[in-house]
Amino acid sequence: MIRQVCEHTLNKKLCRSVLESGGPASGLQDLARIALRAAMANASAIFARISDLASEAGPDPFVRQCLADCADDYQDAMDQIEDSLAALDSRGYDDMSAWVGAAMNDADSCEEGFKSKTGYRSPLTDANAAFHDVCTVVLAVSNLLIET
Repeated sequence: MIRQVCEHTLNKKLCRSVLESGGPASGLQDLARIALRAAMANASAIFARISDLASEAGPDPFVRQCLADCADDYQDAMDQIEDSLAALDSRGYDDMSAWVGAAMNDADSCEEGFKSKTGYRSPLTDANAAFHDVCTVVLAVSNLLIET
């Protein structure tokens, strides 16, 4: 079943890693829950990293504002992953996909904030990309749930 899901993702290795990390799964709903928990863990780790970066940011007001915006973005993303788990429990797979898509947009917003001013690079580029990739695993499972 994991192989079937991961065939629908760009990063099959990551997909297998995420879905195999959650222990045994008896169906697509279990795999979706595993992937959502991985996305939540990832978002939580990024949120903590943002706090660390903010304390190291120094006096640059642009960087401090970008990090504050990223903290808001990832708080929203975590809330949306929670909403996705609730949608999964009620078999609202379309809603689950929508919430995960919104969480992905939050990560994109965090990244774009740093690009809005020339000469700045986000210290979260790799983390934002990793979160995005984990969310694509959730969407792959969700799409299969919608089809069934």
